[in-house]
Amino acid sequence: MNNLKMDIDKARELAKSALSRSRFYHTECVAKAARQLALTHGIDEQKAVVAAYLHDILKERDKGDLLQSLIASDIMNFENIEKIPATWHAYAGGLYVRDELGMDDDIVHAVMYHTAGRAGMSGLEKVIFVADYISEDREFFGVPEVRELAQTSLDKACVAALRNSIVHICKKFKHIDTNSVHAFNELVDKRD
Repeated sequence: MNNLKMDIDKARELAKSALSRSRFYHTECVAKAARQLALTHGIDEQKAVVAAYLHDILKERDKGDLLQSLIASDIMNFENIEKIPATWHAYAGGLYVRDELGMDDDIVHAVMYHTAGRAGMSGLEKVIFVADYISEDREFFGVPEVRELAQTSLDKACVAALRNSIVHICKKFKHIDTNSVHAFNELVDKRD
């Protein structure tokens, strides 16, 4: 990746111009959570906040446009992604921040895997994954537990969030992104 840097203000403005008011509010909440998690866990604060502002940059794009972007890339190698449209914005968003914004791989992966997670997540990827899950605008089953775990362990917070998400998806009889399963399995193995 090239060495272009983006400051927090520019990332915030990009998100604000790309998102509806309610989605931008969510993004602001994720940025706030990411900043706190980065400070708590010794992760680069600026990268965390920039990645948080960019995490949903394509969330409100037309699904057909997202799919075309993914088909034109190497991302479609992921098993069953064509049947999981809820993840398309994340994968396409990662491609966008790589190809259009020239961001480094750590930010690209933090955006790309903020919905599903993946095995081998970096500290920044874990921060964005967890921040998206626990942001103050989120109020669903399991969030309080993950918020508490996140104060002391990103791994424990990730595995709990993945467990909750996988169970929720199973109850809806929907396809599960295999990246989530691999991330869960890896983190469970670390607990043993």
